[in-house]
Amino acid sequence: MAEEIRNVFAGTARNVVQVGKVDGDVHFHQRAAPEAPVPKQLPARVAHFTDRETSLAALDSWLADPAAPTWLIVGSGGVGKTSLAACWAHRVRDRFPDGDLYVDLRGHHVDRRRDASEALDEMLRALGVPSERLPVDADAKSSMYRTLLTGRHILIVLDNAAGAEQVRPLLPGSPPCRVLITSRNRLTSLTAREGATRMSLDVLPPDRAIELLRKAAGADRVDAEPDAAVALARYCGFLPLALRIAAERLVAGAHLRVAELVEELADERDRLDALTVEEDEFTTVRAVFSWSYRSLPADAARLFRLLGLAETPDIGLDAATALSGLSRSKTRRLLDVLVGAHLLDEHRAQRYRFHDLLGLYAAECARHDESEAARDAAVRGLLSWYLHATIAASWPAAPSFTRIPMDTPDSPGSIPEFADRPAALHFYDEERENLKAAVRQASARGEHVFGWQLPVAMFAFMLSRRPVADWLETHRIGLASARALGDELAEAWLLTSDAIAWGTVHEHQKALAELQRAVSLWERVGPEWAHAWALRDLGSVYYGLGRDAEADEALERAYAMHVALGDEWGEATALSALAKAECRLGQFDEAIPHLHRAIAIRRSHGDRRNEASCLSEIGLVLGAMGSTDEAAEHLEQALALHQETEYGYGEALDRERLADLYERTGRPEQAREQRRTAALLYDELGVPHEITG
Repeated sequence: MAEEIRNVFAGTARNVVQVGKVDGDVHFHQRAAPEAPVPKQLPARVAHFTDRETSLAALDSWLADPAAPTWLIVGSGGVGKTSLAACWAHRVRDRFPDGDLYVDLRGHHVDRRRDASEALDEMLRALGVPSERLPVDADAKSSMYRTLLTGRHILIVLDNAAGAEQVRPLLPGSPPCRVLITSRNRLTSLTAREGATRMSLDVLPPDRAIELLRKAAGADRVDAEPDAAVALARYCGFLPLALRIAAERLVAGAHLRVAELVEELADERDRLDALTVEEDEFTTVRAVFSWSYRSLPADAARLFRLLGLAETPDIGLDAATALSGLSRSKTRRLLDVLVGAHLLDEHRAQRYRFHDLLGLYAAECARHDESEAARDAAVRGLLSWYLHATIAASWPAAPSFTRIPMDTPDSPGSIPEFADRPAALHFYDEERENLKAAVRQASARGEHVFGWQLPVAMFAFMLSRRPVADWLETHRIGLASARALGDELAEAWLLTSDAIAWGTVHEHQKALAELQRAVSLWERVGPEWAHAWALRDLGSVYYGLGRDAEADEALERAYAMHVALGDEWGEATALSALAKAECRLGQFDEAIPHLHRAIAIRRSHGDRRNEASCLSEIGLVLGAMGSTDEAAEHLEQALALHQETEYGYGEALDRERLADLYERTGRPEQAREQRRTAALLYDELGVPHEITG
């Protein structure tokens, strides 16, 4: 795994170069930039959208004003801010040929709120940046984001913002992009500093509230009881969210009269008043929520409140099944009941999420109507599902890695099977945010076994996708959980893995401190292969710090241990790292055979990406020996393979080494071009470098 410290990110820059060889010289030719992706992320239009003609006209006028790139829609929860934004955005979608971006910032969920860095990860991926190329630093992410948006006509919808600090890093640096923000807060500093135009959205006028009821529940039924319809709208606070829930109750009860629903709501209001419910964010719609919840079948009501315990952005069917403790088919039927009652949104096939008010209300119901033991059991079932599913996916994602034994809690059943590596990686991409949330929730609830086992299970995806910020965060939590349990084996694993993440961002001193502790732990708790792994990575960190003699000593020990264990993958990785240290020490006669052995192992395993890295290291050694033609040959082969396997960091390193080679052989123009391309790759990968020209 020492190589993984340098081989950080995969991906290909937009302006990369094809390589060829003519008459003994290496020639590079610019190739066309691939077409930028056109994201289409707007949420679905809301059915029976009513009123807001004035607001829509104002938004149309804003679009015609080039001096006002940002618009802010503010209003209370449930008033229809998202519906208005989605309706208008769909109307003008064709005005933005480069696409549209949408992110729910979940600003009013304390436990689920997205910070700007998380939102940038999502938006950069939508703009075509692979996870492994995302920068770690939030400022670097924002810079990459603004660069990718430059000159593009993209509509950006930032939904449910809590404050200006959550939004500012997500604003483009220049037109022609437009940003539409929704929030319950006024975000005054955005209007003052960024010149955002603010629109306040109020509840529907009584006549338009009745119109929404007519559209959603049927005009004949509503018109037959006009007074009752007015009373129903009043109980709903004239809020679109509550009106839709009430209308669905009418649709579900074909023989219910509007007056009967009003009577039920009146009784519910009296009941709540008798319980002296304090003023809170549910005040306006509490009676509607409570009445709808109490009208559910008992098993659907239980699932509703259990879903409120999940602190994940959304939830899939299998995860919901684990949470419910029911069969998959039964859980699916109950989810359909909740979706039909407008209490849950199926935003993608078999993936569900709450409106934020309803999610908070569901969690409140769980606290009131479920025992602590029942709540704990449900959350434990959910965490167990995420753990077992991640372990199952990790094997096809990284079959060559040895794992430490984990005494995992019982599987809740319905664990998916993964046919191949792409299917496993797709699982991680789908569940990435949920897995992070699960690690946080496990730690917050004192579920420390899940707190450390989930990050360990995610390791294969940390290496494959390189989300370094996620890597560092989940491992920080995992280490705290391992130490809380006094589990030194878990601590040793997490320290060794975490050091790779720190080495990725060139924080070698932090990586060194963690590996020194890890080596000490592995010596005490074993196993030997893990001790060799930590020594191997310790050697690479010494190399990064320029402490070559210490690097050579650690890597020689790791190499000997891998050979004794018959671990060819570890042997090849140790040999590659060892050769770099030997090269810098001038021990070329040792470095070259080590690299030839490493490349033979890589080829026998079909590992083309690491084969390319070996070729590049051979080129580095040959160049240091003065064999420039042979060096160029090997670097050319490495570059072609790195391009083929879309390993951007390796490609950048190849170009940097070719630039040094050209500089020494009197080809300054070609050297500058290779450095320029390498710097572009490093910048797009978010990898620190010192290339200036």
